[in-house]
Amino acid sequence: MELERRSLPLPLNVETRDDGATLIRGMAAKYKTRSVDLGGFTEEILPGAFDAVMKREGRNIVSAWNHNMDMPLGSERSGTLRVFSTDEGLAYEVNPPATREDIVELIRRGDVYGSSFAFTIARDGDEWSKDESGNPLRFVRAVENVYELGPVLTPAYADTNVTVARRSLERFLQTDKPALVLPTLKRNAKVEKSIRRFLRQHGHKIG
Repeated sequence: MELERRSLPLPLNVETRDDGATLIRGMAAKYKTRSVDLGGFTEEILPGAFDAVMKREGRNIVSAWNHNMDMPLGSERSGTLRVFSTDEGLAYEVNPPATREDIVELIRRGDVYGSSFAFTIARDGDEWSKDESGNPLRFVRAVENVYELGPVLTPAYADTNVTVARRSLERFLQTDKPALVLPTLKRNAKVEKSIRRFLRQHGHKIG
């Protein structure tokens, strides 16, 4: 499956623990929250969408600044990143290295406002419907994997990768076409009588 990415403009929190370590907390995804227009459709992530990911042993989700893998903030493997599926959505907390103090300061000042996560959809993990205005609405029921998440400078849906979703949308639109309605054929008594007479003459029993 191909990678998708979503952003969520929600505030981040920075805490300083008793041992002096810095902790960044954020929400990477929120359940049952309607997205903005993603290019002809909107989307909601349903509760439980991350259940399979949370149960997977040996996973190693990483956190990076602004999707830049050259600027890592933490990882599950090292224990510097913790990811949780809460009642509200996918939450995380990360202990950034001291060399990322500039990013911490940007979050404290409010310059950085929001998070993003990169994921793949499980097979048959989404379904389509129509919203109140009749526009396509995608429900994400099952995420196959989460690869990366973290704070972003500008959580803009316009920059979101929706290639996979658009292909799924195209299939939905194809199957959502109205069924072909055949015209009702008028019965012709004279023609039917003639056909019945012909069939009887050739040994067929007609009711």
